[in-house]
Parts: sequence; structure tokens; C-alpha cells
Amino acid sequence: MKVLITGGTGFVGAWTAKSVQGGGHQVKFLVRNPDRLHTSAAQIGVEVGDHVVGDIADPDSTAAALRGCDAVIHCAAMVSTDPARSEEMLRTNLEGARNVLGGAAAAKMDPIIHVSSFSALFRPGLPMLHADLPVVGGSDGYGKSKAIVEAYARGLQDAGAPVNISYPGMVLGPPAGDQFGEAAEGVEAALKMRGVPGRSAAWIVVDVRDLAALHVALLQPGQGPRRYMAGGRRIAVDRLAFLLGAAAHRNMVVYPVPDVGLRALGRLFDVIGDHLPFETPINSAAMQYYTQMPPADDTPAERDLGITQRDAAQTLADTIDGLQEVGRI
Repeated sequence: MKVLITGGTGFVGAWTAKSVQGGGHQVKFLVRNPDRLHTSAAQIGVEVGDHVVGDIADPDSTAAALRGCDAVIHCAAMVSTDPARSEEMLRTNLEGARNVLGGAAAAKMDPIIHVSSFSALFRPGLPMLHADLPVVGGSDGYGKSKAIVEAYARGLQDAGAPVNISYPGMVLGPPAGDQFGEAAEGVEAALKMRGVPGRSAAWIVVDVRDLAALHVALLQPGQGPRRYMAGGRRIAVDRLAFLLGAAAHRNMVVYPVPDVGLRALGRLFDVIGDHLPFETPINSAAMQYYTQMPPADDTPAERDLGITQRDAAQTLADTIDGLQEVGRI
């Protein structure tokens, strides 16, 4: 099977490409800058020679990339925490979904795999994340864009297109060359603070290699529309501090900041973040996820697709090894 992968220069896309090729399939990339394939996917052993230069928001280059392929895995998305770029992000990601997912449906490809996010389904007070939750979307621009694209993808499913959707949690693991993914910023921040704040806060961590394995397992035509949660393991704040400290060989503490205080801090950073002399992963959406994160029900993927997730301790250790190698911690 020949599989088009968008977002192949990124963390999830590169590891997905590696697993797809490891599964015996051919990979074709749609990329804006082919040089970035050599600093990301190629660094983990991916063959990157077959690519089309273009953009998911451009219908012509997307159509050229889809031509000759049997299936597609849509990993690409514009990501920005800058409120001033929210409208651009919404527009780019929705146009990309229409071009990639809609184009693949029109071309009768099977399967069509869309990498969504738990943020498209999250709402405060939710007892469990699962793949059949209604689309909600976060309060930030990224969460809203994932929700809009999710609604479009589900519309294709309702029309009978063989769209398969995955919902990753915080994706961590070894880097793909120079690509770590956004969640690694949280690991970096925690280690630099020598601790993690909160009381009932938690992360849900999925290993990028396990997520990639799920995407490869979905490369089966004739299965129709499917949705699978890939949230990963929920790690409460005290356990998180222990695992990070053990992996980094340093003492880590839990700062008992009330969760409501963290959410207030996130709202403050929405206002002042651009004026700080340093970058921070703190914003209102991130603090809402962090302080109100439910567990994820990944059992359908384990049952139907045979996905066995790694121990989160290994995932965190591999992430930290990568960050140390490049001098970020």
C-alpha cells in the first residue's frame, strides 16, 4: 500500500512514517520544506525520497500528493499559542482537512486516517475520555481548530467515508531528529523548576511509538469509519514528580499549589506571556487540561488493534534522554 503522510517533518508524523515503512508499506510525503525531512524523519531511519513540495492549505499541491496513493495519514496541523494567530490556525487547519481528508474521500482512498487530539473532546468535569464523546474543543485557538476539523472529519464518517480518527493525549518519547513535539516543553519546564505544581493535577502520556503503531494497525481497507482513543496513561502529580526525578537523576518535588490557583495563573499568562523574557508552556487551556485531566479509555484500541502501550516511565525516560542530548535540560 502506498500511503501519503502529511506532517512527516514533525514528531508524530516522522515516527508514524517509520512504523508505516516498517509495516511493509511505501510512504509519500507532502512537505513545505523537504530539507526538514532530513533533520527529522531521516534521522530515525525513514526513507524520505518520495515527496511532494506543497502545503495542506493548497488544493493543487495536496491533489498532486494524493495522486497515486492508496491511503493517507493526516498528521499535519498548524500549532500556535499566539492568540493573534488563532484565526489563521482555524483557517489553515480546516482548509487542510478539506484538501487532505476530503480529497482522499473523493478519490475513494481506504483508509483515510486523521490524527486528532484529546483536546477536541475534553471538557471540565469529564469522568473519562473516550472516542465517542461529542466534539467540544478547548478554549484556546488550537483546541478550537481541532474541534472544527474533528467535526468535519466526523461529517465525512457520517457520509460513509472510511475515515479513521485517533485521539492522542500528551505525545512523548524519543525525538525524531530535532523534533520532540509540544508536550516535551512540559517535561523541560518541570525539570528546570525541579518540581511539578498542583494537587489533583495529572498528565495523560502516550508514547509516540505506540501511537505510530496504532496508525499502522489502522491501515486495513474495508473496515469503514472508526475512532480510537490513544490518550495513554494518566499520571497523577505525585507519581509524575517521582518518574521525572528518577529518569533525570535529580530530586523533584510537588509544589502544593491549589489547582484553582494554577488555572488563574494560566489566565494571567494569556495576557502577559508575550511580554515575558522567556518561553513558557503555561496558558489557560494548558492549566485547565492539567488540573482537570480525566483518564482515557484506550481499551478499544488494545482489544481491536492489539496495541500494547509502553510503561510511561520508559516514555518519560526516553524523552528526557533526548532533551539532555541536545542540551535543553
